Amino acid sequence: MAVPELKKADIGGGRSISYRERGSGIPLVFVHGLGGRSESWAPQYETFSPRYRVIGWDAPGYGQSTPLAKESPVIADYVDALTRFVDALRLERFHLVGHSVGTVIAASFHKRHGERLLSMTLAEAVTGSGRDPAEKRAEAIRSREAELDKLGAAEFARARTPNSLSPRAAPEIVQRAVDFAAAMNVPGYKQLFRALVSADMFGEVAPLRVPAMIVAGSDDKSAPPEMVQRITDAFSGIRHHLIDGIGHQIALEHPDRFNNLLAQFLAGQAAAAAE
Repeated sequence: MAVPELKKADIGGGRSISYRERGSGIPLVFVHGLGGRSESWAPQYETFSPRYRVIGWDAPGYGQSTPLAKESPVIADYVDALTRFVDALRLERFHLVGHSVGTVIAASFHKRHGERLLSMTLAEAVTGSGRDPAEKRAEAIRSREAELDKLGAAEFARARTPNSLSPRAAPEIVQRAVDFAAAMNVPGYKQLFRALVSADMFGEVAPLRVPAMIVAGSDDKSAPPEMVQRITDAFSGIRHHLIDGIGHQIALEHPDRFNNLLAQFLAGQAAAAAE
């Protein structure tokens, strides 16, 4: 499945964000997770571009985006980059979809700039480890980085990626996910992982200013349904859905199930706005 060509946006200070976009109309912005990048959203570019301007960014340190200057950035640094990015594209209001650690970025953006959103979707939301003791967080970082340094990106992807999919995933889907993960930008991955370990989703919760939806995968080990339920409970009024038969690769595993759910949600917002 083809993805749009890569573009770059100047976000100031000598920094740029690489991104892909297809379609026109109301902007629909996708924020990938730890193992993602702008190519992650191939099924979403195809499905939603007839009605929306579909945009997928590469987080700082991913794709051809300028890395963050800090060795150990925090979620606020990514929110700042996202804000500069949508400013550079002159997006006044838009629908925002975050996946995995991208949900923490999305929630934090909503908390700070909710007036700019038309809706928010948190796909396979995670809590982060910010409430864990400092030594436990430091050990999580040491362990993950030691494993990555020892194995290298390709072997790391082969060892870890299959566990991120449903045990019911077709072998060709598993292989596609492994091949995708093997092309990671290691320094950018490490920076975003450190931000995830320090993150606290519950600290980003704010009263909803726009319609919002949260989605869980029935077979997700990284964001299991019980974790997503806790986040759901924190966001009073958020819509909650469980997709059967997928793990943590929501854009890849049975993408029609997620796309149909998201399409119905967005159509509902458009209908409400027209009334």
